[in-house]
Amino acid sequence: MGSTRKLIAGAGEKMQYLVRDFNDNTIRFVLRYPGRIHSEILCEAAKQLVESVEVLHSSFHSTDSTDYWLVHEDYELEDYFQLIETKEDPYEEACKLALTSIGLRDKTQIRCYLVRKMTESVIVLLVSHLCVDGSDGKYLLQKLVEAYNDVLDSGSANGLSVKNGSRAAEQVYSNVNKRDFRSLFKNPMSKVKSEFPYPSKIKGYPNLVQVNIPKTIMDKVNGFAKLHSVTLNDVLLTSCYYAYASLPGKNALEPMSILSMIDLRRHCAGGDSAGICNMTGAFPTTLPVGLKESFSSTLIQIGEQTKAMKSNPLAGLEGMPLLHGATKSLPMKILQPIANKLYGSFTVGLTNLGNIEKESLILGNIEPDMGLFGGPLKKKPGMQVSAVSIGGSCTLCIAGEYTHEDASLLQYMLEKMAEEVQKHALF
Repeated sequence: MGSTRKLIAGAGEKMQYLVRDFNDNTIRFVLRYPGRIHSEILCEAAKQLVESVEVLHSSFHSTDSTDYWLVHEDYELEDYFQLIETKEDPYEEACKLALTSIGLRDKTQIRCYLVRKMTESVIVLLVSHLCVDGSDGKYLLQKLVEAYNDVLDSGSANGLSVKNGSRAAEQVYSNVNKRDFRSLFKNPMSKVKSEFPYPSKIKGYPNLVQVNIPKTIMDKVNGFAKLHSVTLNDVLLTSCYYAYASLPGKNALEPMSILSMIDLRRHCAGGDSAGICNMTGAFPTTLPVGLKESFSSTLIQIGEQTKAMKSNPLAGLEGMPLLHGATKSLPMKILQPIANKLYGSFTVGLTNLGNIEKESLILGNIEPDMGLFGGPLKKKPGMQVSAVSIGGSCTLCIAGEYTHEDASLLQYMLEKMAEEVQKHALF
């Protein structure tokens, strides 16, 4: 059976499509398991996940007059699952596969790889950023695990339930009154622009650098955070500022800004979106005069900013009506140059998915011993640190198009972040 019908694109996917020249619009997860994962069962689980929501087996199309999803029923197994048996380090092989992208015209917007070597398995899950953000990407990862265990236990995952309601980005205004809505028509971005000092001017190639901070360290850092009445994310943010300030050509006493994102589902009815979608808002922090006299002082300043933003009942919604309204009313040819100018001005970013409990990722009786989350593969001048903790062990990574020289400096920055975190585990 061929293509069946069209779904009109919403503001969330149109906004992501507009920035396709700056990143690969793919969200990636890598999970390592010290055991042999059943390929046939994982394949069936991936199939059930793809079938669960129409947009996950659709391709994206844009014309002068409209933007839409073309729903497919003629996709093949290879479109969403692949098994790779290897004699090399499966984790290294998996990280290379994690740099591949979901294409706009691909028949499925989700792809799962299983890389195996004897009794070690690594799963790679790629999801189109046009369909989901990091939060719903994590949700789909956990649904893949749920489907796997259903098939393992009962031979079927036909009962898998995936949220499949409205994907409209406008759900975030469901509890906003008219007066508050009018107050959202302003730009939330910091005027301070912090750029990563790439050593090379050439484009580079898909690359991923990473560093892991063990659970033993993160547990101790949690105590340090509580002592200062801040969060672990505040500690990561502050360590990112210190690492950035140590880069060539940077002055620790000059203004700096790091852009994070906030999950806007808190504003939806029931605290969640009805369907899988993109639902994040800007969450910038700024150090107007650079680093303070100590890490603790800088941390407290960052903590005060994030606490104030989170306590705002409209947190993250500023500017969203402007973006949603523009994508609904203006054609792509008018929006594109505006988007290019806006996205090109973004600062260094840090996206943290928080902690995922190992129990929610157990396949059969095998739990992961390591994992990473990578946001969209950035292109220069963009740079984003992606963080996730699996059972308390935190992995920081950066994915993008970089040269070997660039990658060395990016790796240095991640190691400096980890060094700052570990330093304060010994308080």
